Amino acid sequence: MAIELDEQVTEDVNMASRTGHPMIFVGVTPEGEPTVSFRGSAQVLGNDRLAFWARKGGDSTLVNSLATHPTVVAVYSNMPERRFYQFKGKARLVSTEPDRTTVYDNAPDFERNADPEKKGDAVIIELESVRGRGKDGMVMMARE
Repeated sequence: MAIELDEQVTEDVNMASRTGHPMIFVGVTPEGEPTVSFRGSAQVLGNDRLAFWARKGGDSTLVNSLATHPTVVAVYSNMPERRFYQFKGKARLVSTEPDRTTVYDNAPDFERNADPEKKGDAVIIELESVRGRGKDGMVMMARE
């Protein structure tokens, strides 16, 4: 089965922070400790990738952990609507154009306004699996 994020999942992720459901990203530090980070700039980037803008860049524990432990889990939860997803994938920093600008430009205004000089980092997650519950029932996808 391939990963193809549908319109509802895409809307949920892209509007997460705007609708009061910021996504949580979890990684592992180089020391082996868990690190948890709320990301207001979470976004779908294509059918099988997520991304976020890390406005603090190198000051982010999660971002600094990616070189050692690139596997991350992202969680979206909207319990009143009974929609929730767990995304698992390999994350990487992106320093090349046009991806870096795309991730920054897709971030909500409040995130871009917090980093107007675009000093942060773009992070892209190549999804390996998606599990949860969407509008039409259970969601289970994995990279082939």
